[in-house]
Amino acid sequence: MPARPQLGSADGRAEDRTTSSSQPAAGGPRLGAPFARGQWLITALFVVLVLVAASQFTSPAKIGLRLADLRWGWLILALAAQVVCIALFGGLYRHAFRSVGMPAGARRMVSVLLASIFVKTVVPLGGASSMAVFVDDADSRGQSGARAAAGTIAVTAIDLTVALPVIVFGGVVLALRGQLAPYLVVGAAMYIGFVAVLIAGLALAGRHPTAVARALRPARSAVNAIGRVFRRPEIVSLAWVQRQASQFAAAAAAIPHHWNEVALAAGFSLAQRLVNGVGLWALFLALGRPADPAVVLAGLGASIVFFVVAIVPDGIGAVEGAMALTFVGLGVDATTAVLVTLVYRLLNVWLPVILGFFAARRLRLFGGRPTAVATA
Repeated sequence: MPARPQLGSADGRAEDRTTSSSQPAAGGPRLGAPFARGQWLITALFVVLVLVAASQFTSPAKIGLRLADLRWGWLILALAAQVVCIALFGGLYRHAFRSVGMPAGARRMVSVLLASIFVKTVVPLGGASSMAVFVDDADSRGQSGARAAAGTIAVTAIDLTVALPVIVFGGVVLALRGQLAPYLVVGAAMYIGFVAVLIAGLALAGRHPTAVARALRPARSAVNAIGRVFRRPEIVSLAWVQRQASQFAAAAAAIPHHWNEVALAAGFSLAQRLVNGVGLWALFLALGRPADPAVVLAGLGASIVFFVVAIVPDGIGAVEGAMALTFVGLGVDATTAVLVTLVYRLLNVWLPVILGFFAARRLRLFGGRPTAVATA
């Protein structure tokens, strides 16, 4: 009979992992093939919708003519900029994780980050699916999963805070040119609210550990309710909840004592945003349509906002629409706006997803190795 997670045992080490006999064979991420295929179908549907929406701006003939004159040197620069962005994200994660008292190497962080991007796309549960990958990786290396969870929240809070000037600048440009649409204002307000909640949550967790435990108890009840259906009434024990809450709170409380790491993480985030802007600017040049840097930053700001606030995976459809409309509103011809947006999203979203597939297989997530996280 296979061993089961011992989340309620007296041994703290046994409570956070399963034994190897309970694991499926190694070889790749164990995400549930039917569910993952279903999410890919949903993603494919959104891609089709994006293409249909693009057809309302321009025609395939115009797109074909523009692509025939593509300047490959600038396109290669845009691709290189995206690769640099991924490396800079590794530095962001490394220092943000160190700010919560968790050592991490940049190279390892890049691999786990790519795997988390893939998992988040095929299992679109917001930040939860991405966080689970970092928790799983931490557990496999004998580190605290709760600290890894705090680290991913710290990364998000730092990165989105650093992006605020880009969003504000883009809004000012649109307002001065009479193109600040209501949906952009609403999206930006939701974005700012989300960032405020993240920062407040980390502050509350660091000051009031019991609040974290209270927040986890409803999740424990839900998991155990499901377990009762399978005659497992106590999958997650109260002691486990209290211990994870204590570790998470300790990680959040460590952040104010590591401002140097927070500053370095913010520096990597800022560099990543700047390089990302250079890549977007290069795409305009690749199509032979030089763009005003203000236009580029306005489109970049719209993409950041709707990547975060859209309910669809990776903002598919919402980001493309917001970026294209922003560019057109600022005087870019429709064909260029659509092509720049689609190629940018191909490099910014789908390239990391493809790389993440191979990273996830190499890391053998969620049961593809001798010890796997039970908390993920």
